Amino acid sequence: MSIKSNWCSCTKCHAGYGWKDEAFDACGKKDGFCFDDPSRADCLICHDTTGTYDKKKNTCGYPNESVDLDKVARHVGKPVRANCGTCHWYGGGGNNVKHGDMGDTLADPDPDHDVHMGALDFTCQECHTTESHRIAGRSTTSSVSEGKVSCTDCHERTPHDSNSPVLDRLNAHCDAIACQTCHIPKYAKQTKTTTRWDWSQSGQPSKTLKKTDQMVKKISKKKGVLVEQKNLTPSYDWYNGTHRRYLKGDPVNLDGVTYLNPPMGDIDDPEAKITPYKLMKSKVPADKKLGHLIVPKLHNGYFTNYNWEEAARKGMKAAGLDFSGEVTFVKTVMHWRLNHEVAPKQDALSCLDCHGTEGVMDFKALGYKGDPAATGGRTTKEGSKQ
Repeated sequence: MSIKSNWCSCTKCHAGYGWKDEAFDACGKKDGFCFDDPSRADCLICHDTTGTYDKKKNTCGYPNESVDLDKVARHVGKPVRANCGTCHWYGGGGNNVKHGDMGDTLADPDPDHDVHMGALDFTCQECHTTESHRIAGRSTTSSVSEGKVSCTDCHERTPHDSNSPVLDRLNAHCDAIACQTCHIPKYAKQTKTTTRWDWSQSGQPSKTLKKTDQMVKKISKKKGVLVEQKNLTPSYDWYNGTHRRYLKGDPVNLDGVTYLNPPMGDIDDPEAKITPYKLMKSKVPADKKLGHLIVPKLHNGYFTNYNWEEAARKGMKAAGLDFSGEVTFVKTVMHWRLNHEVAPKQDALSCLDCHGTEGVMDFKALGYKGDPAATGGRTTKEGSKQ
């Protein structure tokens, strides 16, 4: 929901020792969070090589008392994938919950699961290059960016064999289609990811509603109705490198759907490319009268007494937002861009996977008149078709 009022749980990953409230200041500045004070910066979360460094929720960023800090401190080193995964794999409260393409399978994946980390044994830093602790990458869901990461950092812009008529045609596709679109044909290939989350049903006894090998639908008393799925086909949208993002206090659609971070770009945007996404469809609390999303206090709040009004009052106060006293629930959609679980080239989408009668693309929804193989693609600045 939000770090505001939930610091001691969220700061397990939004790391800093003792980040328990809005007064936390790592560097001596009132509005800081710059982590210049080495006593507040958690170096071990990234540099532990023993695999024993651990934190529990609601400890405000401090390690478990059972951790042998002397041993850990004597065995620091360069981060491995599991260091990064300590936070990135388990966001949202469980393995692969949020992203859909990042779970603990990436600690030691098969080549078929992720060709970079499985076949080539890449560390995260191979792509997310780092300088002075600034780690390159752009967040899909927030405005955090410390440098762009692109397939073309290593690969040519037109990487296919131009001597082959078919492969050379794929090179032309590169102007309108992101590399990930063809090379991540499926996501959540081994570990289920959450695709639907209905907070309005929380407070009921936990139970499983439906379960198959590919899907689980359940009620969590804390979190409501959850649908978890695996081996999914992505959704596709135009993306020009930017997202519009919902900010706390922005109005929501009380009767329809609010898109929290839709990608920017469309068929007429020459910078935009068709890009794969996981969609998280949720039902979340909102202020019925004031018409904006609610920041609830969950830990030591809603999860204790299951009272949304009380949780909203405490959370909105911490967030500095008004609360009318009335809670309703609204539908939201969050886009999670897919960049991991890259398949080997022989498993990439083929022509008929997109252009066949059962193709994965909804070309009309993307702005085409129909299948561009038959009706024509968009026109570039230079006048050629994509």
